[in-house]
Amino acid sequence: MNCVLYARVSSKEQEKEGFSIPTQRKLLHEYAAKHALKVAKEFTDVETAKAAGRTQFGEMVQFLQGNTETRLVLVEKTDRLYRNFRDYVLLEDLDLEIHLVKEGEIISKDSRSNAKFIHGINLLMAKNYIDNLSEEVKKGMREKAEQGEWPNKAPLGYLNNKETHLLEIDPERAPIIARLFELYSTGLHSITTIHQAAKELGLKYRSSNRYCSRSNVQRILKNPIYTGRFVWRGTTFRGVHEPIISESLFDEVQAQFRKSGKSKASTRPFAFKGLLTCGYCGCAITAEIKKGKYVYYRCTNGKGKCKQPYVREEKLAEALVEVVD
Repeated sequence: MNCVLYARVSSKEQEKEGFSIPTQRKLLHEYAAKHALKVAKEFTDVETAKAAGRTQFGEMVQFLQGNTETRLVLVEKTDRLYRNFRDYVLLEDLDLEIHLVKEGEIISKDSRSNAKFIHGINLLMAKNYIDNLSEEVKKGMREKAEQGEWPNKAPLGYLNNKETHLLEIDPERAPIIARLFELYSTGLHSITTIHQAAKELGLKYRSSNRYCSRSNVQRILKNPIYTGRFVWRGTTFRGVHEPIISESLFDEVQAQFRKSGKSKASTRPFAFKGLLTCGYCGCAITAEIKKGKYVYYRCTNGKGKCKQPYVREEKLAEALVEVVD
């Protein structure tokens, strides 16, 4: 009879406690040999803080859906197979025979009611263990934040020190980030020009050789972590890491964001606002100020890229005079 093997560990601690993948595989293979079962395929999931999720569990489900001759699953015990009730329902719908080797139980639609009851209790215990583990992780990260330690992967401009578990300044990227703050604080730049400056200065992601995106540049300029403060779960903490910029520079940048967020229409009335529509596509016409003093009108491109060119306000005024005359 064909079967599949499934093994899983969810933390480094479980590896130390004897739940390692090789240990589980050895147990399951010995069980399969003892009961004359042919292993059609093996699936293993290793979940860590850096790589969560169970891709192999999903692949196992797909394999069982497409191979109806294989209806038997070998797994060490209940909490290795299920993480939640959704997993239980998903496998139950496949009409499988699940051998819980360490627990000495076989669960199928024909199992005794008592066996199903015990299996349900084990499932609840597994779910409770996972929920409790999640709570402990969140609690530990909160405690770390309260001590001024950033409890996550280092943001761009910092590095994670593996010995102290604290943030340390990235000598390559920190000066670039400080320069971006200085440039934006002048009020002479937009996010677009700051993003271009970031590319010219060589600001790239650590994990790849790609330049920092425009949206990430904006997030950097709004992140207080570069001042030594940081926000975790809605609460601001004073960090123990070295700041890259001063509080005053950060405040100046936030003030520039508030200024740029105000509608230009509210500070300067445009003569033809709301009076014009595009002659090409019928969309509304909007106005923009170029170089701080020249007013141009253009299509809003509401229906896609439009052929309508920019028009100076003076030319529109001349055309309006002709119409009025």
